[in-house]
This record gives sequence, C-alpha cells and structure tokens, in this order.
Amino acid sequence: MKTRRTGFWGLAGVAALGLCGVAWGAAGPQGGLVGQAAPEIQAQYWLNAPALSLAALRGRVVVVEFWATWCPPCRASIPHLIEMSVRYGPKGVVFIGLTDEPKPTVEPFVSQMNMTYAVGGGSMSGRAYGVSGIPHAFIVDPSGVVVWEGHPMGGLEEALEEQLKKTPPASADKEKDPAQEILDRVGEEIQKRNYVAAAEHLAEVATDGAGPDIKRRVEGYRAALAKAAVKSLADAEQRAGGGAYYEASVLLETAAKLAPGTDTAKRAEARLAELLADEKARPAIEQGRETAAAEALARLETKQAGMAAAEVAAALDEIASKWPGTKAGREAAERAVKARADNP
Repeated sequence: MKTRRTGFWGLAGVAALGLCGVAWGAAGPQGGLVGQAAPEIQAQYWLNAPALSLAALRGRVVVVEFWATWCPPCRASIPHLIEMSVRYGPKGVVFIGLTDEPKPTVEPFVSQMNMTYAVGGGSMSGRAYGVSGIPHAFIVDPSGVVVWEGHPMGGLEEALEEQLKKTPPASADKEKDPAQEILDRVGEEIQKRNYVAAAEHLAEVATDGAGPDIKRRVEGYRAALAKAAVKSLADAEQRAGGGAYYEASVLLETAAKLAPGTDTAKRAEARLAELLADEKARPAIEQGRETAAAEALARLETKQAGMAAAEVAAALDEIASKWPGTKAGREAAERAVKARADNP
C-alpha cells in the first residue's frame, strides 16, 4: 500500500480517534470482520521470525496489528504490545505486526524500539482486513475466526484475557516445555534490556529436534540480540574515539557475548585485541577493571548483612568471574571459598 498521513480519516479524525489514516485500498469498513474467518496474512519480508501464516498458527490465539513507522499512535502502542507479547506469548498467543513499508525503513525502527515480536513488512494484507486507519489490531481465535478488532490501546488486553478464558490455545493445555520456560526468561531480560543475561539464557536452549514454536522464538531472540550487538559495537567505537577505553572494552565484550560466532562478534573481539595491544589504551582498561571490581565488592559489603550465606558466596563468585586477575576479583574468590567453608 501507499500510505497517507491523513488519508481516509482526515486531520480531524486522526486527532479525535488517535488513528493515522491510510490508503489500504479497504475492502470494507472497520468493524466488519468479527465473527468471520480471518483473511490469510502475507509479507514480503519478516523480522524477528521466519515467514508466518495463520494457517500454520491454527490452534493458537493470534494478535494481528497493522501499523507504520511514521504513525505517532502506532509508536505509542508499541511498548504495550511488547509487554503483552512477553506476558502472553507463554500462554500460546502470537503477536504479529504488519506494515506496508520497505525493509530499510522498518528494520532500524524495529531495532530502535526493541520490538521482539514478529514483524512483517511490505504487506498488503490490510486490504483484505478492510483497514482504513492505523494502528488497528485483530484477535484471531484458535479456529481462525476474528473475535475482536480495534485500537491496540483500546481494550485489546481485556478482550485477549476474555478470549483465553473461552478457548485456551492448544499449547496452553499442555505441560510447559522447559525450553519455553527458558525462552520466557530470555524475553523478560530483553524487555528489561538485560541483553547479556538474555544471551546466557538463550545459550541454554537446544534447537536440535525442537518444534517450530521453539525454533521461531529462538530465531527471533537471536535477531534481537544481534541488533543489540551491532549497537554495542558502534557505541564502543564512539567511546574509544573519545578516549573512554575501559567503557569501550566493556561494550566490545558485550557485543561478542550477544552474538557469538557472527561477524559482529568477530569484529568486536578483534577490536578489543587491538585496544589491549595499544600502549595508551591498555593501562586505562586495566585501571578501569580494577576500579569496577573494587566498587562491586564495596557495594556487596554494604548489603551482605541482609543476605543469606549462599547468596553472598554466589555474589562473590560473580565478581571473581567478571573481573579475574584484579585485586578485588582475587579477594572475592578467596572470600567465596571461606564463606562456603564457614557455612557448608
């Protein structure tokens, strides 16, 4: 579709309804699909997921949202949709965002907004859905029927809760796969931008012999972490250029951990090696590590009185493993051994 920023609704309609008008070539007025079979979806490319179809997702509850990068109400809805996808994904709900825009426009936007649910671009599916203003969302039940449609900030969550009570997705009736539980934690950490923790959890998931749901989620999370790695590498170069070598080294280590085996990780590792070989950068990095380890140990000392002995030992282990070779790191390792000996 070719989007228009006022389009069908006009400026007054946009202001009144919180919608961005679009020229989807609407097949009918919005509000006419509830109770009918949901039209199949299509996209020229997919982000955060392999190619999706409603036919393949039969048995799941699916939220299909139509949006665009230029639409302010769409941008305002995205954090809510991300949060809902993290919360309801484990319950068998699949979230899909469809836009007609090209990949060079959508891909950096998806990365910037930290969108982890499936996004399809270059899509003309809005015509079949009769969409004339965005953002606009549809709930499709496990049998493939549209059961609700409207603004994603205008009752979507309530309608989704009601739908899950009526017809739980097939996957919600089964005992949860341990891999799905790990992936739930991955999604939560990404939502909180704890990317390193997310990468560590993701490494625990084996995809050999895994089902399509697990593989789809793993691929989506890997893509999100790869984008975070690219940003970390770029930030590292900026810090190094300004002489903040220790901060740059931390960002380079992070980039390598987020996307192991990728070109981004290899570039980060090579750049870190260059900094450590630089006579000006290396002393700053070493001093930065010493300072960071000492500060972490001091913070632990201020709060360990209220912690169990096992928690203290684990915290000491983390400091020792994160800053090996530093004075505080060695002290933390020694204290962890003693803590366990004193509290077997």
